[in-house]
Amino acid sequence: MAKALVPVPAPSPSDKPPQQWELAAQWAQGWQVVKLAASILVVITCLIVIGQGYLFYRLFDDLHPVAGLVYIAGLTAALAWLVARPIAAFLSMPVAARPPDILIDPKAPDPAAIAARLTYDVRYLKMLAANPEVQAERAAILESIAKGRALASRAARAGPAEAHALSLDLEAFEREHIEARLAPLDRRVNQIIHAEAVGVGVATALSMNGTVDAFIVLWRNANLVAKVSRIYFGRPHLMGSLRILRDVAAIVVAARALEDVTDITGEVIGSLLGRMGGLIAGPVMDGGINAMMTLKLGYLAKRRCRSFKGWTAGQAAAISEGALREVKAESGSVITDLLKRVGGLTTHATRATERVLAGSRSTWELIRSWFGAGRPVGS
Repeated sequence: MAKALVPVPAPSPSDKPPQQWELAAQWAQGWQVVKLAASILVVITCLIVIGQGYLFYRLFDDLHPVAGLVYIAGLTAALAWLVARPIAAFLSMPVAARPPDILIDPKAPDPAAIAARLTYDVRYLKMLAANPEVQAERAAILESIAKGRALASRAARAGPAEAHALSLDLEAFEREHIEARLAPLDRRVNQIIHAEAVGVGVATALSMNGTVDAFIVLWRNANLVAKVSRIYFGRPHLMGSLRILRDVAAIVVAARALEDVTDITGEVIGSLLGRMGGLIAGPVMDGGINAMMTLKLGYLAKRRCRSFKGWTAGQAAAISEGALREVKAESGSVITDLLKRVGGLTTHATRATERVLAGSRSTWELIRSWFGAGRPVGS
């Protein structure tokens, strides 16, 4: 006798496990692997760039073994002083207060969220009070801490009816007691970022070797993040610090890779404008791109070491967009300063070239050699 099938009731919709799009989940996991692999590749490539400097040891060793040892010792000491020292100074800074993931809806603010944000503001002010750059305002900062604690205590006891007024008080407190004190530090950091970007652009424009460019970029960018962290007297947590150092490594790799691009650019422009046009255009383009990369790194390091705004997914995207806007706003001034400095140096170089060649060529022959054959006179 066949057994009767017993119907099993279907699970209710609430009992069903949530559906997940498998492709999206795989893509998210794959993207994490790609980012990790890219970070590892950038660091390895950066180490290879540094290793290229040690390859020149063979040139000195062929002259004399002692010369090779002196070169190795000098290069190691230079790397320790110019690169390792600022990175160590950056990592020695105290870890800044980490901004909480708190979003306050201006239409319906939550008193508990406002209290949590004010607790963080007080912690941030304590960090600011320890900053040697603002010791003249220490007494005023301590008063701000007391006001912040009182406002946080009020928010912790508040009901929904007081939430909107508390939200306005929070905005005023952060604007008057934190942003106002950060403004002078921000201006100093902006000046440093501008100067370092121009310095990197000029140095790499005048350098004729990609490996030397990479060393210059590594040195100036490591020095930049150290200066920024020192002014704000803080750095992000471990992962944030590693991301900044990874960005430095990526820019070093890009600076080395740009040599081929700018060489091609110089050849193309040289075929159109003549020898001097090609010699100048490619390096200036290289310097300009390196300056823009340094500018972006500086503004991102500024936001991370300033650490007053959070780095959630949405906030990080907004901060990156803000950094790009700052780069665009400052790029014209940086490139103008770069062209002024490089233009003056290339003018002296051009005049020196003219004096060397004047003894064997006429002025007209010299001009034709720079700018092409040209048209016959009288055409």
